[in-house]
Amino acid sequence: MYNISVSTVDQIDRKANAYFRRWLGVPRCLSSVALYGKNKLNLPFSSIAEDFKLEKVRLVLELEGSQDPSVRAANQGLSTGKKWSASTSISQAISRQQHKDLVGSVQVGRAGFGWGKRDQRWKSANPRERRQLVIQEVKRMEEERRRVTAVGQSQQGAWLNWEGAVERRLTWSDLWSMQNARLSFLLRSVYDVLPSPYNLTRWYKNEESCQLCGQAQADLKHILSNCKIALQQGRYTWRHNKVLRLIAVMLEEVRKKAKGATARTQPIQFVREGQKPKSADSNNINTGGGPLSRGKWEMAVDLDRQLRFPSTICVTQLRPDLVLWSEDQKSVLIIELTVPWEENIQEAYERKKLKYEELADQCKQQGWRSRVYPVEVGTRGFAGTSLLRLCRDLQIQGKLQSQFVRQVTEEAERSSFFLWIKRKDKCWKKAVQK
Repeated sequence: MYNISVSTVDQIDRKANAYFRRWLGVPRCLSSVALYGKNKLNLPFSSIAEDFKLEKVRLVLELEGSQDPSVRAANQGLSTGKKWSASTSISQAISRQQHKDLVGSVQVGRAGFGWGKRDQRWKSANPRERRQLVIQEVKRMEEERRRVTAVGQSQQGAWLNWEGAVERRLTWSDLWSMQNARLSFLLRSVYDVLPSPYNLTRWYKNEESCQLCGQAQADLKHILSNCKIALQQGRYTWRHNKVLRLIAVMLEEVRKKAKGATARTQPIQFVREGQKPKSADSNNINTGGGPLSRGKWEMAVDLDRQLRFPSTICVTQLRPDLVLWSEDQKSVLIIELTVPWEENIQEAYERKKLKYEELADQCKQQGWRSRVYPVEVGTRGFAGTSLLRLCRDLQIQGKLQSQFVRQVTEEAERSSFFLWIKRKDKCWKKAVQK
């Protein structure tokens, strides 16, 4: 690689960013953090400036690790300008790795103690592994720099507050297959740069308001989940039912497969001292079922006609979105779907959990085992961790789980896209009929 400065590479990177934004259909104000950062929405792009730095770090490590003194001397001629130095970044990365050895393994998030893979230790790594650790640490430092930038962006960095939302990754295949307008909506809605009345007022200093209810400076949250006229017209209910119907279809397929499957028990494998247990067959893909594979299960969904909670279990006025029950097993699963604003996913989970706790207690008093599953899918197409929890308990795993979550999130996103397009159309019934 040529000895060019990082400032020159940054100029090239900015030009590439401009073409990326134009191709994706997003405004120029969209931060580069949205293009290259490891955010809630990950794109398959890599920064030219970051790749340049990683290659420089890799080159310096190769030269310094050489046994030939003439090759090691070539390292003195490398220059990247005053803005960034590969040697300085390597020293910082080594110091951070040595500090990790002192701290030891720590847990991140809500995972239990000892959960996850153990990181490679610096002191026990060979020269090749140390080079990889340094490169990974430099890459992590670049990501931390982008994260600091996102923290300073109150609007485009709001995704940092999405507690309970699962990351979503777009591949090159997704970018080629998605409609341009839908892709543009997804990116601009995640980082809140759509031309909402609030943004139009900020950008052009003209007072704008919601075309349905007349609220001044209505933001994207108001349009997608908080407009009282849209709620009265059933726009949010329409989106909710679209997502619920897809979940019901998938669970019905799992129920039918589990009904025809027979439970197989495997004998306990004896492991001799000093030996390791045999790993599970990676080709064995679970088709789902879990508790549904035991006994005869029935399902009722609050679609098309008003759902009535099975009177054989208990009498209640509550109407959960989906109920699965088995009279043989005396077990009932109560599923309640919510399509909230992504920042309110955790709040929606707690609210729905509290709402159906009393119903679950009534079922237990009647001799039934009950379980409440509040499920959240964000308005912009991000699943809550509660959806993964439901898949785990029903043993919907592997490719089946990925397909299930993908279809559900895309349905919520498409429905919100339609709501955005029709945000100025006051006659909702005609819009749906079209």
